[in-house]
Formats: sequence, structure tokens, C-alpha cells
Amino acid sequence: MLGTIAEGLREEPVELIITVGRDLDPSVLGPQPAHVHVERYIPQSLLLPRCDLAIMHGGYNSVMSALYAGLPGLVMPIAADQPINAQACARIGIARVVIPDTLTPQLIRQQVREMLADGGYRERARRLQAEALALPGLEHGVALLERLAREKTLPVGS
Repeated sequence: MLGTIAEGLREEPVELIITVGRDLDPSVLGPQPAHVHVERYIPQSLLLPRCDLAIMHGGYNSVMSALYAGLPGLVMPIAADQPINAQACARIGIARVVIPDTLTPQLIRQQVREMLADGGYRERARRLQAEALALPGLEHGVALLERLAREKTLPVGS
């Protein structure tokens, strides 16, 4: 899949960053143009805030990291929770889903072009990000637990 993504976006006017994982040599994808960067690993917390779109399998951590950064996603689920996460993201309009068996360079190119051109995906992802960031933090939960332990009850609507 990584090779198909690289092939599909190699000629596009985007900075493409592909992470292959710690166990795969980046050279497996061969030489790339200057705007395509292939690395073993980059922490998502450092990378995603600088991106416009996340292309991912759709596991929980990747989806949550993308949403925390306010990024829409192009999700290609393979197994485990990925198909459920992908469909949930598509249902709320922050992602498109591509079935890996159907992936071609042309399809990835088309999907990325359309998603980047349609600001609605980014707008909805940023709205969800803002809603999540507005929620009470961990300290609120700790305070509620302390109150529950002390008073054996919580007020309605806590």
C-alpha cells in the first residue's frame, strides 16, 4: 500500500511524508522526488499538526491523533478496529474510506485531490477538535472521583 500511495502522489504538488515503521527500511520504496519523504518513524504529535490530511489504516491511536490535530483522513482499514473507526469517521464527514483491495495510484490521487479541494472535511475535523478541546480535562474527572469517595454521591449533571 505504501508504494501505491507514493506512486499515486509522486507527481502531485504536495509534501508527502510516508512512515514505514521501525522494522522496514525506507529504501524499500526506492528513490523518490524531493517532495516525497520516507522515514521509519516520526512521532505523530510532531508530524500531524503540520499536515493537511492524514492517510492511515484507521486504528484508534491514529484516528485520535489526527482528530486531536484537527485533520481529516483518508482511511484504508485492514483489520481489528480499523473498519469500524473508518466508517464512524466517514459517517460524521471527517474522512473518506478506501478499501485496500481497490487501492490504485489513480484512486489515491483522486481521493487526495478531492479531499484537499473540499474544505468541508477540514472544517468538520477542526470543529470536532474544538469540541473535544473544550471538554473538561483530567483534573475534572479526578475532582469528581475525590468527591464521590468523600460524599458517596455526585450531583446531577456532573
